[in-house]
Amino acid sequence: MIADAIKTSLAGGTILLTLLLAGCQSSSPPRTGTAPPTQQELQQVADKQCASAKSDQQETCRYLAKMQYGVTRNFYDANKYKGRECAATISYGQQGRYNVQSTAGDERLCLKVWSVISSATWLPAPPKNLPRRTVIDFKPL
Repeated sequence: MIADAIKTSLAGGTILLTLLLAGCQSSSPPRTGTAPPTQQELQQVADKQCASAKSDQQETCRYLAKMQYGVTRNFYDANKYKGRECAATISYGQQGRYNVQSTAGDERLCLKVWSVISSATWLPAPPKNLPRRTVIDFKPL
């Protein structure tokens, strides 16, 4: 999925990242009070997912993998949104935080996505080669 997002961004000038919220679909109750991922944890996940990416796509692949893991780790009740979709348009602000510009799709999922992204202070900054505005497409499994 990340490789497809890289191809889309390079070919079309925009980023479309399909974030599959796998791994967050347990039947256990939602977790609360869990600390956000560390930068080291984000980097380890990105390195593992992007090991086979082409060298000119490594930076973008690692960024997308960090975003995917960072958001999905804090999306504890993804099983409630199975089969729904939400496209979130985000931009990275000067304060080092993401701003959600708009969402389209399932209202409940989009509200959750908006909440997670706009409250996160530890998500990675986008690489300089990415457009200022990015579209992230969430589709919980």
